[in-house]
Amino acid sequence: MSGEEFTRGPVFASLPKTTRGLPTVLGASPNGEKILYCNSNSVYIVPVDNLTEADIYTEHPIATTVAKMSPSGFYVASGDNHGNVRIWDTVNSTHILKATYQVFSGPVRDIAWNDDSKRIAAVGEGKERFGHVFLFDTGTSNGNLSGQSRPMSSVDFRPTRPYRIISGSEDNTIALFEGPPFKFKTTFHEHSRFVHVTRYSPDGALFASAGADGKVLLFEGSEGSLVGELTDPSVSTGAAHSGGVFGLAWSHDNQRIATASGDKTVKIWNVPAKSLEKTVNFGNGVEDQQLGIQWTKKVLVSVSLSGFLSFINPELGAVDTVRHGHNKPITALAVSSDYKYLFTSDFEGNTTRWEIASGASKRIRPVLHKSQVVGLSFSNKNELFSVGWDDTLQVTPITDDNVEAVRSSSVKLASQPLGLASTPDGSVAVVACYKHIVLFQNGKQVAEVPIGFSSSSVSISADKSLVAVGGQDAKVHIYSLSGTNLAEKKVLTHSAPITSVAFSPNGEYLAVTDSGRKVVPYSVSKDFVTASEKEWTFHSAKVNCVAWSPDSTRLATGGLDTHIIVWSLKHSGEHPVIIRGAHTMSPVNGIAWLSDKRILSVGQDANVKQWDVPN
Repeated sequence: MSGEEFTRGPVFASLPKTTRGLPTVLGASPNGEKILYCNSNSVYIVPVDNLTEADIYTEHPIATTVAKMSPSGFYVASGDNHGNVRIWDTVNSTHILKATYQVFSGPVRDIAWNDDSKRIAAVGEGKERFGHVFLFDTGTSNGNLSGQSRPMSSVDFRPTRPYRIISGSEDNTIALFEGPPFKFKTTFHEHSRFVHVTRYSPDGALFASAGADGKVLLFEGSEGSLVGELTDPSVSTGAAHSGGVFGLAWSHDNQRIATASGDKTVKIWNVPAKSLEKTVNFGNGVEDQQLGIQWTKKVLVSVSLSGFLSFINPELGAVDTVRHGHNKPITALAVSSDYKYLFTSDFEGNTTRWEIASGASKRIRPVLHKSQVVGLSFSNKNELFSVGWDDTLQVTPITDDNVEAVRSSSVKLASQPLGLASTPDGSVAVVACYKHIVLFQNGKQVAEVPIGFSSSSVSISADKSLVAVGGQDAKVHIYSLSGTNLAEKKVLTHSAPITSVAFSPNGEYLAVTDSGRKVVPYSVSKDFVTASEKEWTFHSAKVNCVAWSPDSTRLATGGLDTHIIVWSLKHSGEHPVIIRGAHTMSPVNGIAWLSDKRILSVGQDANVKQWDVPN
């Protein structure tokens, strides 16, 4: 996305959406350089060797479930929760839509293309049918995928003639279809529980199945006779895994299979020898369950219940790198004073540290909050201040060495926090709570002031003399701060509840936004008169957040309308820079400046985006 006034910079993409007990299906480009996955209404095409580039398709009106790229590499077929399959091109940045087909009434669980990119099979949950195969260009039916009595979880085409389709179902069976046109041939009853995944080898000689019973079975590719079973002697049940197997992927040379399981391991198998080569262990937490796997020509990547993408070295049986990040809405952010690190927190209380230059991410452990984080601030003494709806303030020293083993000091707050502000050195922090303002100095609570309104946001001036608290009462309450004493000195009245407040870095201005779409800069030294020539009401819905540029001349706002608007105090009567649909179909939840010409935004879509906005 680009224009004369702004250009989009690096993007730190959301992680895949995961659901406990269901496979997370990953797609891949034919050359193996990109992987595909879904979260919310979006489909992500993400390079395996680049952390800051992601192609995001956002045209699905409802939540997406699975996406697969055609063997030609020119099209993607993506499915959603209402049984729709959208086919769109990968060549144009606008992703021109080829066609939309509703194949059944419920969620699409898996999609497969045949080897010449002309046929598509889709399976999932429907009322009248659980699977369908059709011609990609016309949508014409190319057979009938019936014969299984419960929702189908997985489907794959045989890549060589004679063509076959295999599918796995929640009725514990594998079905084999021959064609085209495809018709039911037979079912296999070797599994005792749900069949989660069925995949052909690249040469079509074999196919493998895996299910909730922990079994991994091998079948002959054409007629489907059972060839053997992959077993791990260390598993008491005599199966491949001690938990359900949610993902299965073949190596490019047909010689190995990688399986991902709820027992928190990925196992790599030698197919000709039917033996276990490597076991990769991922930890002991529920979030370490492995729900999907993809083996491209370049990488072996597994996805965990937490959404983390682990890139595995199959020769060593070890994890090379992990992409952390978020797959739930990001609700708060903070940037380090040297602009090296970004901290983001999400709806579930998880906090991630990003290297802004590279996009490398690490989840801060142990988890700082048990519920939504509503405020973050990072001091130049490397202390992260955070408040969440578990009604606590956490002060967490963070260094390069301790990100995954932090030790926080926690303070219980008098009422639910709704905003946090601290000075750059962290010596003073103010928490705006539902019915209180709580003042901290050097990490210790020194004052608790009851208030007669519900607060929404807070900011502290750089010289530590003023505190502004936004309220649901449509007023901004200005307090003078002296030592540990807070005294209300002025009230600014708006026509709608206040959503965010921010003092400029030089202390000259206070920016206020409200749910009535207004953005108002006030001049502090002139007793809070409005500092703009005209009213700033270019947002078309509630304004969520505001941030000042380091030089205090511009401010950026993000709104429920998905837009980011950059305003200039030097040209306050002129049209601002509007980045429309900055987070497509997603409110902008937070914004920060990385320099006088670059801003960073986070959204309900769990993406982090950077924008260049030259003066």
